[in-house]
Amino acid sequence: MKLKHIFMLLGAVLLGLTACSKDTPNTPDLSKTLTGTEWECVIQGTEQENGEKEVETLLLHFIDNTKFTVLGTHKTLKNGIVVNTEEPSASEGTYTYINKVATLTTQTIRNGKTETEVLTLTMDASNMKFTGTVTDEDESYTLTFVRKK
Repeated sequence: MKLKHIFMLLGAVLLGLTACSKDTPNTPDLSKTLTGTEWECVIQGTEQENGEKEVETLLLHFIDNTKFTVLGTHKTLKNGIVVNTEEPSASEGTYTYINKVATLTTQTIRNGKTETEVLTLTMDASNMKFTGTVTDEDESYTLTFVRKK
């Protein structure tokens, strides 16, 4: 009788261990594809003399192996309370992903001319964040995208 209980316990442990495997079909291998993943970047400005602070949130979604979308939300905070929220802006573009480096390309029309913008994001070793540098009007800053899904 004891032998039967030991085998039942062993069977339950083995089934439990196989159920905890990290290789689930819903988790993409980030060394090969970004398809279906979402990343978030929060950019906080410095507090102004009137107590207001601007916060920009970017949500980056990789749709398939070549297309992405970015949704940007701009909020103004005063003493930690949201006092103004601008309409979300959305843009889309194409990307390549090779050796944990994503190169995002978008096209915008400014002053009647089509301009191409390129952003290179490099994934860290833990696959949980992307970083890239943006230069805007003689000022450069680092964007850090953290994985949401």
